[in-house]
Amino acid sequence: MLDTFSYHNFSWQGDLRWYKASKYTRYAPVVVLAILFLSIAEIAFGSIWIANLGNTMSVPKIIQTLLIPGCSFFNAIPSLHLHLLLRINPPIMAIWFSSIFAFVYLFSTLLMLASCGPSAKGVVGSLRRSECYLGIEGGPKEYGVTKGIWVAFQACNLLSAIAYSYHAVLAYYVLRGINQRKAAGIEEVEDPEVVAARRAKAHAEWIKMTYRGL
Repeated sequence: MLDTFSYHNFSWQGDLRWYKASKYTRYAPVVVLAILFLSIAEIAFGSIWIANLGNTMSVPKIIQTLLIPGCSFFNAIPSLHLHLLLRINPPIMAIWFSSIFAFVYLFSTLLMLASCGPSAKGVVGSLRRSECYLGIEGGPKEYGVTKGIWVAFQACNLLSAIAYSYHAVLAYYVLRGINQRKAAGIEEVEDPEVVAARRAKAHAEWIKMTYRGL
C-alpha cells in the first residue's frame, strides 16, 4: 500500500487532460479533497444528531445524516485516487457522479431549510420535528440536536452541493475540450497497449487500496 501512495505516484497536477483544459479545471483535485473533508465533518455532525435522537430515530434521518455523507466519503476516496495517483479520471464519469451527489445534497439542504425557516411554521408537524433543532417552535421537544450542530451540518451540506456542482461543471469543460480536439483531429491516438497497461495498473492499485486499507 505504501508504494501506491508514494511520492513517485502522487501528483497534484493529476490527469493532464484536466490540468491543461483551463486554469480552473486544474483545481479539480482540490475540490474533491474539500468534498472529502466536508463528508468527514458531516459524518461527525450526523453521528451526534443520531446519538441524540433516542427513540425518535428513523430510517430517513439515518439516510440523511449518515448514509449520504458516507456515500460521499467513499465516492471522494476513489475520485482522489483517479485524480492524484493514477492521473486518469474520465470526465463523463465525474459528470454523472458529481451531478447526482449535487442534486441529493441540494435536495436535503433545501428540505431542512424549508422545514425550519421562520415562515415554515405551517409545515407538517412530523417533518418539522424531524428536520429541525431543539428549541424551535413546532420542532423536537426532547430528542434532537442544538441549533449550532444543525447549522454546522447544513453549512457542510450546502458546501458539498456547491463543490459537487462545481466539479461537474469542470468535468463538462474537460469533456467538451476533449471532444473539440477530437473533432479538429488534434487529439492524439494512444497506443492500445499503453491504454491496456494503464488500465491494468489502475485495477491493480485499486485492488491494493481496497484490501490493504488506507
